[in-house]
Amino acid sequence: MLTDEEYREIVGDPAAFYFQVKRFVSKNGFWKEMKYPAADRYRDLTEVTIHHTFWHLHVRRSDYGPDCQACGKPYRTSRAKFCAECGHGLALK
Repeated sequence: MLTDEEYREIVGDPAAFYFQVKRFVSKNGFWKEMKYPAADRYRDLTEVTIHHTFWHLHVRRSDYGPDCQACGKPYRTSRAKFCAECGHGLALK
């Protein structure tokens, strides 16, 4: 997962990133590994190579809820009431 600063560095404007990827895919096809600066920078930060072209848009930590107190995995959304991984309920405010 990326912090908001790392996400802005890699993706920048999500709409512009989307069209950059679309141009790449139309030229090279989905199944080729993307060779562009965002993919290289993501690999440098996380040591993970992303093979699907739009996964970069779904790795921002702030898009998810807090970490589960039972299993440590993040809640799927910021509005989640229970952990989808282990079923632990979130204390309601």
